[in-house]
Amino acid sequence: MKAKLALTTLICVAMSGCATVDLANVGKSASVVDASSSNQDNKVNVVQRAASKLYAAFTTQGWVANKSRKRVQSTASILLRGLDTDSDEGALSAYSASSVSLTQIHADIDTAKGFVSQTTKAAEVYLEMASDDTNLREELSSLQQALISAREAELVFKAALDKAGVDSDINWTEYSKSVDSLRDVTDAFGDRVRSGRTLTSALQSEVN
Repeated sequence: MKAKLALTTLICVAMSGCATVDLANVGKSASVVDASSSNQDNKVNVVQRAASKLYAAFTTQGWVANKSRKRVQSTASILLRGLDTDSDEGALSAYSASSVSLTQIHADIDTAKGFVSQTTKAAEVYLEMASDDTNLREELSSLQQALISAREAELVFKAALDKAGVDSDINWTEYSKSVDSLRDVTDAFGDRVRSGRTLTSALQSEVN
């Protein structure tokens, strides 16, 4: 009887301690990563939201084909070499074939740059705040899609500028640099995902 009473008391104390820890954590300010992770099943986080807005805007404006070339060219290839420029289908031909003034092209480039920069910044902040064990695979997938769209728009704008008789354009150069920054942070997400998989494999090997 005494043994059962002691065991019951021990369990109650342990449960009380856990409850105290949980209540203490509730009082803390949640980080961007914590807030998005807690609602992962119900809504997308800041990175996925920014990438989604970029893709939606680029397709709506006609800077990206509705059917992405992702099916034709692998993401890894795009990260290393950029988009394949041999095809003239989709947004590349449609935007270039339309009568777009140089003023409008510049305005479109500036708008596109804004979306790219916003996505890049969101990704950089999220990655910096994410703990080492945070699962970043969904964010990586969203960033890859955004990067593909940004690269395709880069080709679209270049073709339009060429048609307008512009060989060198500072607006396009700055946009291209912003896309390179998006590529860099996307690559950083890829590194984190790969390192996480490596760590998981190593832990599983130790257990076995």
